[in-house]
Amino acid sequence: MKKILFTMAVLSLASLSFSQDFGFGDDFGGSDYSSDFGSDSFDSAEPTVSISGEVGAKARAWGGTKNEDDEFDTRNYDSAYDFSKSKTEPSAHANLDFAYSGDFTDAVIKLKFNQNTIKDYPEDIIDEAYASGSFKDGRFQLKAGKIKEVWGKGDKVHVLDNFNANDYSDFIFPDYIDRRIGEIMFKTTANLSWDYNIKLEGIYAPMMTADRFAAEGSMLYPYAQSKLTETVKGILKAQGSALANNAVDFDEKTIDGDSLIGAIMDLSEFSTDDLYEDDIRTIKYSQAGARLTGTLGGIDWGASYYYGHYKQPSANVEKYAIYSNAETIKAGAWQKYYATALSQIKAGFNAAGMGSVIATMTDEQIYAAAQAGTLGDAAKAAALSENNVKELVGTELKNNGYTLDNALPSLNYDQVQVFGLEAAFVLWKFNTRWEGAYNLTEDIAGDNPWIKNNSVSWLAGFDIDLPIHNLNLNVQETGTYILNNDKIENNTVTVGYLAGKPIEVPIGTADVDYNSDGKYTKNKLIVLLSDKWLNEKLTTEVQGIYCFEDKGYMVAPKVEYNVSEGLTFGLRGVYLYCDNENGEFYNFTQNAKNHDKAFVELTAKYQF
Repeated sequence: MKKILFTMAVLSLASLSFSQDFGFGDDFGGSDYSSDFGSDSFDSAEPTVSISGEVGAKARAWGGTKNEDDEFDTRNYDSAYDFSKSKTEPSAHANLDFAYSGDFTDAVIKLKFNQNTIKDYPEDIIDEAYASGSFKDGRFQLKAGKIKEVWGKGDKVHVLDNFNANDYSDFIFPDYIDRRIGEIMFKTTANLSWDYNIKLEGIYAPMMTADRFAAEGSMLYPYAQSKLTETVKGILKAQGSALANNAVDFDEKTIDGDSLIGAIMDLSEFSTDDLYEDDIRTIKYSQAGARLTGTLGGIDWGASYYYGHYKQPSANVEKYAIYSNAETIKAGAWQKYYATALSQIKAGFNAAGMGSVIATMTDEQIYAAAQAGTLGDAAKAAALSENNVKELVGTELKNNGYTLDNALPSLNYDQVQVFGLEAAFVLWKFNTRWEGAYNLTEDIAGDNPWIKNNSVSWLAGFDIDLPIHNLNLNVQETGTYILNNDKIENNTVTVGYLAGKPIEVPIGTADVDYNSDGKYTKNKLIVLLSDKWLNEKLTTEVQGIYCFEDKGYMVAPKVEYNVSEGLTFGLRGVYLYCDNENGEFYNFTQNAKNHDKAFVELTAKYQF
């Protein structure tokens, strides 16, 4: 592997010219990762080669908290927040960037080495690798390769940046651009006006990478995914039990070995890939978009369009939800049928002027008499027994596939089109940033419980240099509102027919957009206060995140000291609280008695 990577780097440097365009924010926020290339000046210059990178290490220790049973967790902490027995999580990384820049062509190779990449995603050792070129005096540029592209004016927070997936293995802690996953893209840029900096960008990505999460059992494993995992495990156990029972003749006390082994083999061959409706690496999941940006009257503005899919799947659990609630559905169908049939019988007698026949009878007596045939053939035909109704409903459920064999969820990445606007400008001493998005899915009406509803998302923020030392305050608020949310909890599915009428079952709580609190707006406030000391060698900062609807929050102080050129040591801590299963931080805190977690982390890095 080392020889292959070294050979690739040498060949690339020998045959291409590079320009490194890596940057984080500007005075207006801009984008976290500048993707422009080309220059207004085209004077010939000697090609340049540059090599840069970073090596580093960190060690993290989580503080212990008690679980719901008032017992300490499996790491045997002596008391809450006792770090002395905390299992330390060490890691190391190395990044290496090659750049070669010519007059009109550039290219970059960025290599990333860490435990997660080497072990689980070796294809991402090549973090980025792309070539670009300009022509027609710089009015047009082309760029292709494995790229991280950022759209939007936010500062490391966006609602318009959709092409690249996120690596949430370490959740929120890495820098925004570091957790983005490079994607194969083809990009063209047309400079329409130098005076107003008007650019038209077009991107096509032939495939999509999904968001990644920490391994199951990790503290960073999302709560929603853990619930889905437990559902799948429960279904597989039930299927295995049923298959095993079919292999045993309890009367004869014998076992059909072939059937039993076959059942075990069927279960052992199960893969979570089988849950997905389609292969994500197909043309169906290609991505495309266009973005127009410019500057007018001191305002950096932009408008964009994106076509693709959400990077996290929606789960269709209809088969499982109906199968597991079959008895409740049968009982409900009987109650509804009984009430309807009784009403029809009474209406028939009244319409025929024979209401006096049943006037002195109770509802139970009327229905019993109808079943016995003493009220006529029409009444008898309408008055099915409870057992008969439940049997008919059970047959309908079975005929329509609501069985244990079909109970596994079906996963799909919902199609989405995003129409966006963005802006950045100075207002007094505030550098402001704005993004707004309309997310259009295939569930426009909001009545399909297995596809995400349409939604709107926004971001508004600013940063300002305070007149105290070198303090800088950065504030951003971002949120999402799910449209047609009044239909979510009222959604139903038709599971069959009884007496010619549909059997409709409420399914709202299984809707992919369902929120157990009934809140379909999510707002999050992100605040960062930072300062620099000792000729900017010492950096101190504290970040806070507050989620309004679920009342979860995070506080993260950090100190970094530049010991000497390129060498920096750091220390930071994080405290998390969330007691709501709908909360962003609940996957951390769900098993803690006080629903909070904390860690301290020591870091070191050398940049060259």
